[in-house]
Amino acid sequence: LDPCRPNPFNPSTIIPYRVARGGEGKLRIYDVGGRLVATLVDGVVAAGAHEARWGGRTGDGREAASGIYFVRLDLPGFMQVRQMALVR
Repeated sequence: LDPCRPNPFNPSTIIPYRVARGGEGKLRIYDVGGRLVATLVDGVVAAGAHEARWGGRTGDGREAASGIYFVRLDLPGFMQVRQMALVR
């Protein structure tokens, strides 16, 4: 999971990540309280370099509030978290 760019961001950020071995993967956004805000990837991810874009919206389409968020990448045998800031 590489650093988001830009960070801080408004209105969106790119989340680059690399997968060594393909498999089931999840890329999710959480708020500082640990609540799930949005799911960007949920399914089979091929090996290689990928990018996901988060437009600062919740899973139901509402604008997320300004603040600190965490992006979490889960792959078989691997998990990493990075911090990002949404500034409205």
